[in-house]
Amino acid sequence: MSQGSQDEVQTILYQAMTALNALSHKIATPDGEQLLHPVDAELRRRRRREQKFKLNYFGDPAWDILLELERAQRLGHQLAVTDIGIEPQIPLTTVLRYLARLDEDGLIDRRTDPRDRRRIFVSLTSEGNRLIGDVFGIEPPKSPPCAKTTAEIPTYNSTPRFAAR
Repeated sequence: MSQGSQDEVQTILYQAMTALNALSHKIATPDGEQLLHPVDAELRRRRRREQKFKLNYFGDPAWDILLELERAQRLGHQLAVTDIGIEPQIPLTTVLRYLARLDEDGLIDRRTDPRDRRRIFVSLTSEGNRLIGDVFGIEPPKSPPCAKTTAEIPTYNSTPRFAAR
């Protein structure tokens, strides 16, 4: 490669890195949330609010669960019951209680993992997707993404629950 070509490549790389750096700073600011998917922006605001206040003044486990499920489905992940509520630090007993209610209300679906019958996957129903779409003014998926086999959709790894609300 000639010196001129190398200089041109370096210039292009520098411009790309500068643009990416500017974009990352823009996204990192509160106003940058407009660049995120509305559900991701809401999750981010909630985590930032929890960091600032330290106490759980704003507990809303059902909504946190619905947002987690929407995000997982949109990203093509499956969430097992034990994976839900880890990021917002919802105790497993609370998760189970709210999952029962969300299931009764027809907003979630539970499926047993065919490879490990001890594990239950949870996802939003079409109605759950529709309602979240209505809240955020976004088009819900035509049908909830589902794989033919569990091997086709990555799962989140469970991590220990340290903090209780």
